[in-house]
Amino acid sequence: MSIYHFDNYINQSSAVETSTGAPFSAARPAATVGAPLSMALLHEAPRVLHIDADGDAALVLATLLVPETQVTHVHTLAAAEKAIQNEHFALVVLDPDLPDGDGASLIACLREAQAHTPVLLYSARHPASREQANAFLPKPWTSPRQLWRTVSHLLGLGPARQADVPL
Repeated sequence: MSIYHFDNYINQSSAVETSTGAPFSAARPAATVGAPLSMALLHEAPRVLHIDADGDAALVLATLLVPETQVTHVHTLAAAEKAIQNEHFALVVLDPDLPDGDGASLIACLREAQAHTPVLLYSARHPASREQANAFLPKPWTSPRQLWRTVSHLLGLGPARQADVPL
């Protein structure tokens, strides 16, 4: 897994995966773009697991969240299950349409492993049960502003009005 500075997304957006195809990780940049990344900053930033088969959506989400969070992206159900069992996340953003199965089944796995981790369903498919997740946003019709408001509310990062968060 690699950690990228914000300028990597601007100047080298094709470098979001390692040469082995491993998941990428985006971390909060230092005060100056391109400056060395402090380990203290990595520990302060909430960790977000983004589970989505769409690499373009992953890049958009990571670019949007990079200033305030550390984003780890995985493409498959199997990789998501492994990440949930081995690491702790402050938030899971899930598109359940995965190539190796229905990602909605991950919510039960997550609830067992990390009971208090909120889940945001970010998908073109409307959820069968709203009780499974903490929030739902329709893809691709959600604006970046609404996505950020919902994520920041679920992470407790800033003031977000309850009316701004679709439940």
